[in-house]
Amino acid sequence: MDRKLSDFADWGSFALVAYIPDPLGAFLQSLRHDLPGQENPQVHITVLPPRPLKAPVETASHEAKLTLGGFQPFAVGLYSVKVFRETHILYLDIAEGDSALHKLHGALNSGVLSHEENFEFLPHLTISGAISFDRLGPVKAEATRAWEEYQGEKRFEVGEVVALWQPPHGSSEDWNRLWDQKLGDSGNSARAGSL
Repeated sequence: MDRKLSDFADWGSFALVAYIPDPLGAFLQSLRHDLPGQENPQVHITVLPPRPLKAPVETASHEAKLTLGGFQPFAVGLYSVKVFRETHILYLDIAEGDSALHKLHGALNSGVLSHEENFEFLPHLTISGAISFDRLGPVKAEATRAWEEYQGEKRFEVGEVVALWQPPHGSSEDWNRLWDQKLGDSGNSARAGSL
């Protein structure tokens, strides 16, 4: 018998992200702060978008760590400011590392972590909240100018992935950092938050 999505609510939701190291991370965090939209969490690339858990978080964590252990660190290069047309959210597209992120997502989106994504998986880095249509052009131009003027390295290595967990019935602010896992590691040395 197939289970409904609501049957999984008892285990909460799960996501995997890669945070951006400084100085690039600090610059992007500052840029996000200056752009319209809701207060954004720490700047990151989503590796596995949020999904309801089909098993206890310990089981999902074990499966994720095993998968991450089979991938080596890889470079990601950020390219230009783009707009999600459906939501009017600004993001940076990825010039290098797109294929590696797709492979990693594909491997993780299986077993107890499988989920039909709300949108097609598109590796990116979000830099704003939703922007009203009348302000979209000027805000995009401002973000593009700031990004083009940035003189630092726009490339970084994804060498570690962070697991986030949202408890059942939690709000969008209730995401908890569970553990950090280095790519290529068997999972035994993951630094734990609560697991």
